[in-house]
Amino acid sequence: MVTQGNETREKPACALSRIIELAAQQAVTYGSSRVQNHIDALGYSFEAVCACLAQLRSEDFKEAVRYGNGPWLDVYLMSYNGPSNQCDPLYIKLKLDRDCVCIVLCSFHREGAL
Repeated sequence: MVTQGNETREKPACALSRIIELAAQQAVTYGSSRVQNHIDALGYSFEAVCACLAQLRSEDFKEAVRYGNGPWLDVYLMSYNGPSNQCDPLYIKLKLDRDCVCIVLCSFHREGAL
């Protein structure tokens, strides 16, 4: 089996204004049970995740990444005061669904934790 390499680029695939709008509406889904497990381990509620995403800034954008022929995923690194009242350095990877009406969260954990 041949594995294609990852591609990265410096331009986001998703409009940040749309991400913020959808997060404020709590239009967020978790892309896998692994994402849910990481969020649970951090102690974040669904509402806290949405509030965090709604505070993303353009300065938090790191890169867009694509695995093989898959969709582009935007990666953000941000510091956020989480539920434990400590500043969490977060690694967030997301995309918008096909109709751009929902955020699909692909990663949400402390930066460097995996």
